[in-house]
Amino acid sequence: MGSETTASSGEASGGRASPRKKNPAKIPKRIHKAEREKQKREHLNELFQDLVNALELAQPNNGKASILCEGTRFLKEIFGQIESLKKENVSLLSESHYVTVEKNELREENSALEAQIEKLEDELRARVAESKPDLNVPAPLECQPQPEYPGIEPTMQQPPAVLIVPVHPDLPSSYPMQASQVSKPHARYPTPADSWPSQLLLREQTNQRIELQLDDSGNHSSSNRERGSD
Repeated sequence: MGSETTASSGEASGGRASPRKKNPAKIPKRIHKAEREKQKREHLNELFQDLVNALELAQPNNGKASILCEGTRFLKEIFGQIESLKKENVSLLSESHYVTVEKNELREENSALEAQIEKLEDELRARVAESKPDLNVPAPLECQPQPEYPGIEPTMQQPPAVLIVPVHPDLPSSYPMQASQVSKPHARYPTPADSWPSQLLLREQTNQRIELQLDDSGNHSSSNRERGSD
């Protein structure tokens, strides 16, 4: 029994000690770890290079700490611009809302004005239709009396033309009858009065009539005044 236990323990110890002596898997793990670290460094270097290109630094050979500082400063500026743009967007939205409200009010006023204009046009058409005479109905014939002023005759009524022929005046009858002396008759020539146009004569007659009527009206008015004073 004791020999079996020692043998089994020896085999177990030999089985445990055998992988320590060989240890074939530790070397490739280290190699893979170094390669992974190298790949990480290369990837970080590429990211820093992209960051330098994005920041457009004047000195691209600075250390990684300065690059990170520049990146954080740039991000702060970007966030500040974003905040200002948000505020500007809010103000623009409020202005847009105000403009929309004003636009709606103007539309309502425009519609009200259009309705008022249509109403006025309808009233105007109705008035024109009422004032427009009906052509089918004959208009009544009314004789309008012409105004007559005292002392002045209407100018449209012209008196008949009167021709005045000058005639020698009769000799006075007081003279004694003289002996008739027969002489040769002389030719009679027209005098200047015969050559006057009839229009001048008519004008003189009308002027005389008007003067007479004016005198009569003046005398009549003066007599009325005297009666009123009495």
